[in-house]
Amino acid sequence: MQNPDNVVGGKVTARQDYCVNYYGHLASFHDQDEYDFIRSLIVGATGTNTTAWVGGTKGKDGVWKWSDRSEFSYTHWGKGEPNNLGEQENCMAINMNGQDYVSDEVCSHKHAFVCS
Repeated sequence: MQNPDNVVGGKVTARQDYCVNYYGHLASFHDQDEYDFIRSLIVGATGTNTTAWVGGTKGKDGVWKWSDRSEFSYTHWGKGEPNNLGEQENCMAINMNGQDYVSDEVCSHKHAFVCS
């Protein structure tokens, strides 16, 4: 898990490039166990359920995809999510406000991120 200040600009491409540099991708999850594991890694690294970016992004076609190109079949979206508030929320974050759900967010927001 990385602090957003370690990545120039806090942009999705910078986060993804950081992960690829270390032979990975932004994290993806495909079932409840993987989602829970990623959340436990975040708590282990930060001591709390810190908001963190994972590898879900929405393309111009409106379809959500994982940056590692694995099947996008499980999301754990929060109630009313994804909501594309302001029509600019194209990236996926978990633990919004410390809560147990996935949210779409504006990609330029600075959050920690998880590589896998």
